[in-house]
Amino acid sequence: MKTQFLLPLGAALAIFAGPFVQAALIIDVDGTGLGLADGMSVTTLANAGSAGDFTTLIGDVVTTSHPANDNPGISIQGLEFNGDKMVSANTQASTGMVGNQSYTVMGWVWNAGAGNEEAFVSWGHRGGPNGANSGFHQGVHSTFGAIGHWGGGALGDPNQPDVGWGNNGADINATFGQWAHLAYVWNGSEDRVFINGQFNNSEAHISLNPHQTYGDGNPTVYALGSESDAGSVNNTPIAFSGTIARVRVEDVAMTDREILDAFNAEKLLFFDGVLTRDDTDNDGMFDELEDQYPCLDKNVPDADADPDGDGLLNAEELFNGTDPCDPDSDDDNVNDGDEVNRTDGGQPAPTDPNNSDTDGDGLTDDVETDTGVNNGPTDTGTDPLLADTDADGLEDNAELTAGTDPSNPDSDGDGAKDGSEIGLGTDPLNPNSKPDFADDQIVKVDVTCRDFEIGTVIDTLANAGHAGQFTTLIGQVEITSHPANDNPEVQVQGLAFSGDKMTAAVSAPDVGLVGNQTYTVRAWVWNPDFGNEEAIVSWGHRGGPLGANAGFHQGIHATFGAIGHWGGGDVNNPAEPDVGWAPHGVGSDITVTQGRWAQLSYVYDGLEDRVFIDGQFNNSEEHPNLLNVHRSYNDGNPTLICIGSESDAGNVNNTPIPFSGTIARVEVYDSVWTDEEILTAFEAERPLFFDGVCAAPGDPYGFVVSSADGGQNIDFQWNSLGAEVYTVVSTDDPVGNPDPNTWAPVAGLENLAATPPLNTHSITRPPENLRFFTLVAGPVPALFWDDLEGGDNGWTTIVNDQSGNTLWELGTPGGTTGPLNGADGSATAWSTSLGDYGPDSDISLRSPSIDLSGLGAAVLKFDQYRDADGFADTATIRFLRASDQTQLGADIPIDMAALDTGWNPASVAVPAAALGESVLVEFQFVSDGSVDAFSGLSLDNFELSAD
Repeated sequence: MKTQFLLPLGAALAIFAGPFVQAALIIDVDGTGLGLADGMSVTTLANAGSAGDFTTLIGDVVTTSHPANDNPGISIQGLEFNGDKMVSANTQASTGMVGNQSYTVMGWVWNAGAGNEEAFVSWGHRGGPNGANSGFHQGVHSTFGAIGHWGGGALGDPNQPDVGWGNNGADINATFGQWAHLAYVWNGSEDRVFINGQFNNSEAHISLNPHQTYGDGNPTVYALGSESDAGSVNNTPIAFSGTIARVRVEDVAMTDREILDAFNAEKLLFFDGVLTRDDTDNDGMFDELEDQYPCLDKNVPDADADPDGDGLLNAEELFNGTDPCDPDSDDDNVNDGDEVNRTDGGQPAPTDPNNSDTDGDGLTDDVETDTGVNNGPTDTGTDPLLADTDADGLEDNAELTAGTDPSNPDSDGDGAKDGSEIGLGTDPLNPNSKPDFADDQIVKVDVTCRDFEIGTVIDTLANAGHAGQFTTLIGQVEITSHPANDNPEVQVQGLAFSGDKMTAAVSAPDVGLVGNQTYTVRAWVWNPDFGNEEAIVSWGHRGGPLGANAGFHQGIHATFGAIGHWGGGDVNNPAEPDVGWAPHGVGSDITVTQGRWAQLSYVYDGLEDRVFIDGQFNNSEEHPNLLNVHRSYNDGNPTLICIGSESDAGNVNNTPIPFSGTIARVEVYDSVWTDEEILTAFEAERPLFFDGVCAAPGDPYGFVVSSADGGQNIDFQWNSLGAEVYTVVSTDDPVGNPDPNTWAPVAGLENLAATPPLNTHSITRPPENLRFFTLVAGPVPALFWDDLEGGDNGWTTIVNDQSGNTLWELGTPGGTTGPLNGADGSATAWSTSLGDYGPDSDISLRSPSIDLSGLGAAVLKFDQYRDADGFADTATIRFLRASDQTQLGADIPIDMAALDTGWNPASVAVPAAALGESVLVEFQFVSDGSVDAFSGLSLDNFELSAD
């Protein structure tokens, strides 16, 4: 077992002795050595500086740990912030941080990813004037991603004191998902920012004068985890979303060399997991690490030993972060050496010896054998380095659950990927069930009415259009929700975008979105606020010439707030094809959509762009035959349809004018819709987004709640299938009880049989003024199921031949080449003898009686292991009437020419003649006169259910 390394508090502070200890130390807090387990609340944090101790004001700050950057076997602890805020005991003024005081700020943070700006330490407050705030950020914004002083205008303008990280803010991306040392220095005239001890960017600007009081009159204090708004300290604008381990603030401007020295002094802990480099035995392994493991001895040079016998030397184990005393550090049944030294096609392809599920797909590394052949749960044949081996949008473990082939993107060969079929509600195992959408339908994505948990990460998005499924290219897209416009009790879900980007599988040229193509675009969005332009969906790319881009925006700019075609001149000039919302030349109409669900549409007919808000025509501009949308980026790759951003000219890997809100639905058609069609589509969808009534497009049940008599009775109707049963459930508190699976069944509407094509039912109106109903559907329970672990349970065996060389036997198989256990590793199966079968045999195995009355279709499923001679031995399935053993329907052959290497599932349709009867299922095995050392036929896990 690996030991977690927690740095003692006294030792942590020791590094600040010597040249770094200053008389004017304001903040010196450290979360690495609190000695608490992860997940423990921290309400008070000791501070060695003059600002006094910090206490939690908002939220719940807890301890958490992340691995050292270069030694994943050692974890470093810090404090987790996510909308939380700690504040200092002493005021800003009492510490001398007033006016244009110089200072240095340093911090060690860990953040999986950040948006435009996330403040981990601050003072003063937001709200202006310029220079009246001080916030140190980890963010990607080019203007204020590093420092917020309130003044985010043009870069290089000395009157605009906000500062971004280098490379237009992109340099900070390299710090995500690891411990990072961030620092900034203000010397009275210039801000300098540093990443891991290295100078990164600087700006000279106006003098600072941070606020000394909030609007409520209280003096300003220092904050961890957020900045502060003007009114008071009780808020968390631009909150930090990661882990803070250390923060230090001094009222002197340190030199670049001093910043680098401070980083190097602490790098040992956050990068290597050690504080000192003592090496008593000079074997290259630090004493502090050797002390963590009982099989290592800091007094004996044992770097080249391998005490756990896993093929890795001790020094290699420490380098890889594995346990030198445990051959299998992550307990995935693959030893550490085999994981580290794994190859694929002769090339290194290591799995993670510290993570039993390297690719995070829910399957441990040992079962992902990378053979491409699925032999069951202990040998899935999938790639342990790919969560979705066949790249079909469905992770490997989800494929096993669904019964699809994780190494085949199209299990049923119908031309639609398995992930798309699951997302669109079709059957990925039935070639006759596949997505069917109109020829003009390019994009149709929708995440509403899907019962996602809030915060669920969506990597792949099913698309009922020719552009194929969407996948996340940049950032992390998550499920969020907002109240319906006119019914705040009901939440409507969508995808949260904030600098994130999803792209379609099929390129824009391949679906015809190039040149002067006509099209219609529709989207439902929720955005609390927006600037000049925020792109919901786009294709082509920016950079000109005029008309070479296509981006649909929610923005206030008069010229390009609605559509960006690259051409933002005079709004009445047909050679300038960008379009704003109305009033024409003003663009302010779009502001009514802030903070609510809005349906935005635009249509281009080859001559004119028309834009719509909530189904109503809003503005138009003519630019005849001016569009010639790019086919490729400068890197030569074809342009893609993107959600959440446009694309720059060079390639697709960027997010210019990103969307900052929620996108619930997006549709793109290569046809021109009329104003009436736009309005009709809005009215059809309005009940969900305005009233909270879910009637999602593509809902296979079409569940409708209505009343034909003015409300005295409630009527229910839905599409029904013969293989399902239904229960209507309800609640009067969907917010407090959001999971419909826990809602109470409606009396009289429980376990209802299907009455295809429709189920219709009515109840007396409940007494409550507000009640919500939904439909819970599931398969009809199996009519018969037997895994044979409880004995023969009414099965009978028959010997039809004269010799009796073979018998159907129940128990653990043991043939020469056949299975040595039942399916799923069980102890019991039916076999043609538990050893090898004999010659000249004719034997039958019959099930107990099974009642098939009332069924329109049924299927028999079972697991089989076929191990015969592959030539003359045969097996068949028959259905017999239970009362007189009359055969119902024809023989159904089992293919005994196939030789199985493991248990395989099988299924057969029940003959029509057997439906409505009580039947026996008979398995007959017949062997020829040859003597073969094979096990014959083994059977297990029988199920007969409605289809």
